Amino acid sequence: MADSIDPARVRDLTHRLVASSSVSPDAIAENACGAALRAELASFAETGTWGLADGREITWALVRGGSSRTLVCLGHHDTVAVGEYAALDSAGDARLAFDPERLRERLLTLAAGSSESLPDHLRADLEQERSTPGTWMFGRGALDMKSGLAAGVEALRAYATRDGGPAGSVLFVSCPDEEVHSVGMLAAVPRILELRDAQGLAFEGAINLDYAEEPAIHFGVAGKLLLQLWVLGDPTHASEPFRGVDATQLAAAIVSQLTLDPALADLDADSRGVPPVVLRLRDLKDAYDVQTALEAVAEVNLLTRGRSLSEWIRVLKRSVSETLASHARSMRELAARLAPAERARELATPRVLSYAELAERAGPAARETAERAAADAIARGADVRESTLVRVRTLARLAQLSGPAVVLALAPPYYPAAAAREAPIARIAREVAERHDLAVRGVYPHITDASYVAWRDAPAARLAEWLPALGAEYRLPIDAATALDLNVVTLGPWGRDAHGRFERVHAPHAFATLPAALLELFSRTLDRTVPPTELEPPS
Repeated sequence: MADSIDPARVRDLTHRLVASSSVSPDAIAENACGAALRAELASFAETGTWGLADGREITWALVRGGSSRTLVCLGHHDTVAVGEYAALDSAGDARLAFDPERLRERLLTLAAGSSESLPDHLRADLEQERSTPGTWMFGRGALDMKSGLAAGVEALRAYATRDGGPAGSVLFVSCPDEEVHSVGMLAAVPRILELRDAQGLAFEGAINLDYAEEPAIHFGVAGKLLLQLWVLGDPTHASEPFRGVDATQLAAAIVSQLTLDPALADLDADSRGVPPVVLRLRDLKDAYDVQTALEAVAEVNLLTRGRSLSEWIRVLKRSVSETLASHARSMRELAARLAPAERARELATPRVLSYAELAERAGPAARETAERAAADAIARGADVRESTLVRVRTLARLAQLSGPAVVLALAPPYYPAAAAREAPIARIAREVAERHDLAVRGVYPHITDASYVAWRDAPAARLAEWLPALGAEYRLPIDAATALDLNVVTLGPWGRDAHGRFERVHAPHAFATLPAALLELFSRTLDRTVPPTELEPPS
């Protein structure tokens, strides 16, 4: 089966895709990369596009086999920005990121000299590349995830053109905008469902072609919550800090505790997890003055694997409440030590409210006002995080909320987690992993578009209590995702430094092992003689 795989062809397509700049959001560049994929697929598959409102296109291809049994292959052809590559180029040209050969030579030159301190693991990989050329391919998107797309195309080609023809079908979908808001996949999900019903396809599961840090197969996908913490303080003069509550100091204390709390790392079956990470922390002052901040806001990234929304609400409120109580004690102790002669104002421990609790306190009329304010903000060019904050501030004002207080809400984007379920694709994938010497891991640990091809999460009404933008300026294809309900196996390239200036993919795996493993997974899943979608008993 592996004999029909051509590693040189996979390398060539990866090189061409990396050379096709597709930094998101850029409709022209992303569409050009999608067109390059379709040109490669058109010789053996039906191809097409699904358009987005902003002019960007989703690329899809369908290889139709003799039965209705179908696998869905998922990927994205956009990348993150490349500004950091300018530091590697003598002329300061960041486009070096799109030239794998020139970038390779530049990095080998740096490693041979002492002009720049390179990470030890990078030096080791460059030494390996020097002694065995072709071990690594460098460049933006080489790992995340254009080599995965190229491997998927090659496996699909081999399956479509094999002797006797394909037994089942494979739907290949590559989206723009995965690196920003996943608007490509959000639009693709209902289209995939429509195609399934129109063509009479029976989906066996989805293969996510995304990258890993080791040669591995992952089962299930992680989700993401973006927690927005709005802190209302009680301003005081900078020379009298104990007579008020500094919103910025309070916000900093909260995010420090959240990001260091191991209980907030939602662990997988291997007891591995990612702690909360603060993405933004700022006060809401309009200008400089010597008064402490009235308001501050923080945005905290939370990766979720199996914890329900209700569980997250409980642990977050508890953690924030404990932090606020501890901070209040520390400030009282500091006041007693540093200003014993000053009558420090006795400050109440700040209240912690959810968005739903704040909305209930404010009342229906205030909620309508907050929705209008959010819509006005969007019309003025605000993003969905800012419109969420506008709602919170409007409700707090109309509810006459006084500080100190903290309001917890969720802001977009929201990615649902979907744990693996026992199904034929999962059993076969484990066997493929053993044959190709791949580690078998639990939930895929990174944020991925593949989260949206199933919905095993909170109902929309429950989610909207915490995610107020849902159903207004932010929409999720919850009904279509629920109807698809696909099991996701992630099988893609491996490498290092995705999103960094030293991004690189392990070439022998990506160009030979990976497409061979994908082809075997296609064939063994789709060639089965049992009825489509028949579930096998849990192991």
